Amino acid sequence: MTEAHSQIVILGGGVAGLAAAIALDRRGHAVTVIERDPPPPGDDPFMTWKRRGVPQFRLPHGFSARTRNLLAAHAPEVLERLGADGIEVINLFKRLIPEELWEPGDDAFANLWARRAAFELALRRTAEARPGIAFVCPAVATGLRFERADGTPPRVTGVRLADGRELDAGLVLDCGGQRTPLPRWLAAEGVRVGADSQDCETVYFSRYYRFTEGCDLPKTAVATLRGDLDGVAYIGFPGDHDTFAICFEGHPADEDLRLLRHTWAFEAAAGAVPAVAPWVDPANGTPLDGVQIMGGHHNVRRRYVVDGAPLVLGLLPVGDSLCTTNPAYGWGAAMALTFAFTAADAVERHGGDLAATALAYEEGVAAEADAVYRESAAMDRARIYRLTGREVPEHDRAEMERQHLIAEGLAGGVLLDIELGRAFCRRVNLVGPADEVLGNPELAVRAGEARKEYGEEPAAADGTPTRDELRAIIHAARPEATV
Repeated sequence: MTEAHSQIVILGGGVAGLAAAIALDRRGHAVTVIERDPPPPGDDPFMTWKRRGVPQFRLPHGFSARTRNLLAAHAPEVLERLGADGIEVINLFKRLIPEELWEPGDDAFANLWARRAAFELALRRTAEARPGIAFVCPAVATGLRFERADGTPPRVTGVRLADGRELDAGLVLDCGGQRTPLPRWLAAEGVRVGADSQDCETVYFSRYYRFTEGCDLPKTAVATLRGDLDGVAYIGFPGDHDTFAICFEGHPADEDLRLLRHTWAFEAAAGAVPAVAPWVDPANGTPLDGVQIMGGHHNVRRRYVVDGAPLVLGLLPVGDSLCTTNPAYGWGAAMALTFAFTAADAVERHGGDLAATALAYEEGVAAEADAVYRESAAMDRARIYRLTGREVPEHDRAEMERQHLIAEGLAGGVLLDIELGRAFCRRVNLVGPADEVLGNPELAVRAGEARKEYGEEPAAADGTPTRDELRAIIHAARPEATV
């Protein structure tokens, strides 16, 4: 390693920031993490840890196989702590197929069943135990200090805090999430950070439950719970310590759907869907909190290296501050770890050479950031075209045909063709590049055959409401006092 940075400052103590701090400390670097929210309390973090800076903190999360595999390779002590905390590692694929059909590569599909609070707590406690990581918490960063030299990009030399303090920094990692203020701060210095962005056009309503002692439902089945009611999707999410979440997803223009923010409306809707009703039955699940809501989400890919040159020196964007995808696809944590560990590797190889560090980091993450952005945005467009009735423009028709083949052929044949099942698991778990799911021509043919045979929309189960019927059910459940 060349000359080490005198001090590395990380803005944001979420998944990306904590993972980066752990990885850098393991390589001998001193790290300071600036986090706006208070530290975790000693009791139940899901209910009592105040994380206003993470609006999705108490919403369902998927911690994919890539997440687990990256931790095993780069931060095994986090996996050990998760296990000690009672977090299960489940390989649903291997549970669903006969043992005689298992292949060695199937082990890569094991993932973590946890709530965001439990997962982040393991990262936080691991980071707190590392000797080279310091926390400034709670504290709010309000700007950066720059040094300029003729003919070179501005160089970050420090971080300004709301209380008037300034921290020197040889390198800053922006782990501030999708709402990062860094592009705005850089714009004030004359540096424009370009970005591709696409509205997800979706809103989520979710609620967590805990299985009752007398529940006789097959608990792992919640991971396969999903369906669509004419554009209102429902999804089940497994959690830790006998918890699970039910989530409804719809278009933000659907005025009636907004009523799902009320407990009475959410429970009425969940109880009216035959596939969901058993999970919210008081005999099987006890609610842990009220309905959690998230909307206004965008797919975003920011670009800090242009034409082979970094826009600013001494700054690496990590996690959602670099690339944000629709959270419904469960790729956020995996990509946060991917970017964090790649950043640590770039620092390890290039030390105090800021330009070389930035270029090595870009080389390590650009292709995957582009791929997950494109895939998430394309999946969203396919859903938006269908829900809104918008005509697919000529330039997007080939991609939409590809997305339909994935959704109707690959996903439709997942339980009927074991190789399609493996391809599906690789995609949802990001075991491999996001955009190579149908890269094998033979697999694409098999997906096409499955689409012809099984790709039609399945008939709704008896009693499953349409979207209009669901609206009527929600309105009928409205308490008289709120009419």
